[in-house]
Amino acid sequence: MTEVRNLNKKRIGDMSSDQRLFEIQIKDCVTRITVNTDGTLNITHDRVKPVA
Repeated sequence: MTEVRNLNKKRIGDMSSDQRLFEIQIKDCVTRITVNTDGTLNITHDRVKPVA
């Protein structure tokens, strides 16, 4: 996974090396955006336990 940063140098997410998965984590919510073979997007939202 490669970090993706905005123009203000803030990290906004991670992209897989094949550029088919983009992952955004804000607090305990992870959003995963994947590209299907037909070019459509699949977006999922998951809650994760915070790391203590």
